[in-house]
Amino acid sequence: MKTSHTIFAAVLTAATLGGTAIAASSAADRENASADWLTIPAIYEKVTAAGYADIHEIERERRGYDVEAYDSHGDRVELFVDPTNGEVLDVRVKKGKSD
Repeated sequence: MKTSHTIFAAVLTAATLGGTAIAASSAADRENASADWLTIPAIYEKVTAAGYADIHEIERERRGYDVEAYDSHGDRVELFVDPTNGEVLDVRVKKGKSD
């Protein structure tokens, strides 16, 4: 009976330490990935250079930046921007010209 408790304790300890290592690795991967990301001011410059104006929100999302701005037609748009090079990957019109 004592041997089964010892084995169980060893397995539980290994599982706990393994889970902690995976969690630490995952956090490190996220930190390294975000180290390659452009800053919010750099994203602002890239989006402005792409012809968007009145940029009023830039949010850092899981896979990139979400930007709310106006396009050259005056339409309110939501942009999804590549975090490493500032390229606008997707544009969605939110509303018409009047808010």
